[in-house]
Amino acid sequence: MLVVGLGLLSYLWADFSLDLVRQALIRAGWGLVPLSLLGLVWMPWDVLATAALLPAPRRWFRLFLLEWSSDGFSRLIPSAGLGGEPFRYRHLRSMTAEPARVVLAYRMFHAISGLVATFVGAGLCAFSGISPGHSWLRLVALTVGVAGVLWGALLWWRPFPVTRLVLGLLPKLVSRVMQVAEVAFLLFLLGQQVTPQRVLLIQACLAASTFLFAFVPGGLGVQERALMLACTELGLGSEIGFQLGLLRRCRQLLWAGYGLLAAIWLEDALRRDSKSLEPSATEDEPGAHQSLESP
Repeated sequence: MLVVGLGLLSYLWADFSLDLVRQALIRAGWGLVPLSLLGLVWMPWDVLATAALLPAPRRWFRLFLLEWSSDGFSRLIPSAGLGGEPFRYRHLRSMTAEPARVVLAYRMFHAISGLVATFVGAGLCAFSGISPGHSWLRLVALTVGVAGVLWGALLWWRPFPVTRLVLGLLPKLVSRVMQVAEVAFLLFLLGQQVTPQRVLLIQACLAASTFLFAFVPGGLGVQERALMLACTELGLGSEIGFQLGLLRRCRQLLWAGYGLLAAIWLEDALRRDSKSLEPSATEDEPGAHQSLESP
């Protein structure tokens, strides 16, 4: 699937000149800095989703860095978005006695919230008559059905009390809403007018491509194609769609790079914690107690 995704991405990008890449980077300029940190708009809500499943007291700073680093690994490792979960599990072991349950429940939150974002966007497009050529209502029915099955499975499994599951899912839903800021900011950087219609259609197409082609690592090529189609239907042209996809990949790579720095700090903190729990050398020396008992 990685080869397929890279092949599709290369095929799509081959139709555009390097001059469009230069133009996109020049237009973005120093805006790449806030763009690379745009994940800070929605990531705190992801942290709250994990924190709802953990016992008190919670180590908020480490949870924040853990979410950042896990997301970074998931972006860089081609594994259907699961590349950061082993790292998440490794560091949650020091925060809870049930790290596997926390990781699995969080992934369920991630999947359900993604489906909710998809059917809400598709429903709004169908209701407002945006791009009527798409089967928005069919997509709504499909995603509602799958989301209902996943939520039912989570309640049947019930790894945590229902109240905690709800408290974990709600901030994850808010996180999905906050991610609309990415499309709006990208349009702004490219000098395009930011309108609700444009943001809604582009975000809906992205969410639909993520759901329908979840098996393609990172949505390589698939999400770029969705952006080009959405921009073409909005009258912006496929070139703007190409530049949106390019800057979006830049944001993801820069964000993942910061996440690797967070992972280095967490690994060092884990090493320090392990050292602090080691018995002192004095207690391990066999002659220590004898010397204390000698006259």
